[in-house]
Amino acid sequence: MKKNIVIIFVFFLLAMMVQSAFAQKTKKTSPKQGHELKFLVKDAKDSILYLAVHFRDKLILKDSVRPSGYGKYIFAGDTPYQDGLYMLINQNKRPYLNFVIDKNQHFAITCDTTGGVNDVIIVGSPENVELLKFQQKSVQSQKRVKALRDERAKAQEAGDKELVRSCNEQLEEVNKEMEQFINDLIDANPDYLFSKMQKAYKMIEVPAPPVKEDGTIDSNFQAIYYRTHYWDNVDLSDGRLLYTPALEPKINEYFLKILFYQESDTICKYVDMVLNRAEKDSVSYRFFLEWISYKFESSKILGHDAVFVHIVKNNQLKNKATWMDEDLVRKYEKRVKNLEPLLIGKTAVELIIPDTTQSDDFTRWYSSYGFSKPYVILWFYDPDCPTCTKETMKMKVLYDSLERAGTRNFDIYGVAAEKDINRWKKYLKEKRLPWLNVGGLKANVDYMSAYNIYETGTPSMFIMDNRTRKIILNKRIDMEQVPEFLRHYEKVENYKKQQQQKK
Repeated sequence: MKKNIVIIFVFFLLAMMVQSAFAQKTKKTSPKQGHELKFLVKDAKDSILYLAVHFRDKLILKDSVRPSGYGKYIFAGDTPYQDGLYMLINQNKRPYLNFVIDKNQHFAITCDTTGGVNDVIIVGSPENVELLKFQQKSVQSQKRVKALRDERAKAQEAGDKELVRSCNEQLEEVNKEMEQFINDLIDANPDYLFSKMQKAYKMIEVPAPPVKEDGTIDSNFQAIYYRTHYWDNVDLSDGRLLYTPALEPKINEYFLKILFYQESDTICKYVDMVLNRAEKDSVSYRFFLEWISYKFESSKILGHDAVFVHIVKNNQLKNKATWMDEDLVRKYEKRVKNLEPLLIGKTAVELIIPDTTQSDDFTRWYSSYGFSKPYVILWFYDPDCPTCTKETMKMKVLYDSLERAGTRNFDIYGVAAEKDINRWKKYLKEKRLPWLNVGGLKANVDYMSAYNIYETGTPSMFIMDNRTRKIILNKRIDMEQVPEFLRHYEKVENYKKQQQQKK
């Protein structure tokens, strides 16, 4: 009986030990909640220190703390900080150091007030140890580069070509060594935020263009390759990169330089590529969608409204922007509904409106399709609008000069947004406009709505290719630019025809 009791007791004791060990293991492996960042800043006398996070090209203040002892500053709280690259800033708004806040938000850093990295000590944050190694290596490389450049400058003055060559070779070696150091750093911990930052800074290598079957070089290959592979080193599905300085320069270069002046179809293709990659992360996707939408909606570049419409139809109106409320979705729907029929390449709505300056019985109705010239300018104006009058008179000067030269290749369909017929008649009599002018309250359609004049206001300009009835311009441009715009349009159209014939 005693033997059984002993066995039971031992079994119970073992069970308790296993349970206790499991509890301790669970306690050790469970991530700590909130944040606790301890800083010992040697010789610091600051009455307050600030914590700021990089956001694109700015620094955003996140927190501040008073000293808890001589040179000791502790940022602690129940809520974790946003992952990103942070800066510790003194009371005079000068930086002490950069460091990473990521999954582990419980660590300690010892530094000094000089901003130097050689005496920094980090405890409890392997990722910041990686960052520190990079900083220390960078300082060493910069010193070496400076010394070699100074030596090369002296050699150049002395005419010592051999020493100049040696310095250049050593500089190249330093660059290769630093590049290899960064590659090793990225390979060792690819998921670290700092590793992803360094990878994002790396430029992609563009291969030489291939030779086509006819022996010529594909001149478009490298540009297309660069646009397609531009983001290969950037994890667009990691929203943490927004809180570093690595992403902003690439965003601006890609969308505002590389893509900005491409045709709308090309822009849409690469915008879709970026959004598809960013869609895996809600923070990244929201940022890119809102940023790109705004840039192309507000752009004055011809054709960018088509990019905006494409983005909205494939994202905001497909319930992908889950953070948007119904009112905002309806606003996007209305915006697209107004813009889409007026995009370049769309068939211009035919307007049939009476010329009430000739009579008040509305018997003389004129169609915007009823002209002989290859192009028709639809000009919406208000006689009471000073800008309309100014631009209208510029148009008259252009019209008359081209008419005298015998080179006018467009007609004008002037539409007055004016309810007072008598005022409109007086205006036309004073200005003596030589083109067809229509207006009044009667028409085959609500022309103010059909051409979105309620939203855009007057003056508004559209140019239609009278041979195809397609809109080729849907924004007002300077009157002096109209002939050049038409010449450029014809040049592009002829080039397209030649390319199609080759196929």
